[in-house]
Amino acid sequence: MKMTELHHHLEQHPATDIQIQSHHEGVYFTVEISHGEANYRLQGQKGKPLVFRDEETARDMLQQLGVQQVKSRRILSRLSALAQPVMNQGWRAQIA
Repeated sequence: MKMTELHHHLEQHPATDIQIQSHHEGVYFTVEISHGEANYRLQGQKGKPLVFRDEETARDMLQQLGVQQVKSRRILSRLSALAQPVMNQGWRAQIA
């Protein structure tokens, strides 16, 4: 969904669920729009997801569209999700 499509969608359906998602430990952020069973990502040029460097920039852009409150969600990459238990065990072993 592009910015103009999101703007028109919000005029017709103001109760749309919008989330800012943090990927790869906060390296970049995307915006996900949920309406009923359908999920969309905010898109930029050539249909690629619109990526933000920080959460505040994404929030500012959404406020310009009239969205006042936005949820945020942290998405762990598969690598970091798999590495966390190993890193935690190694850390406990060093402390002991």
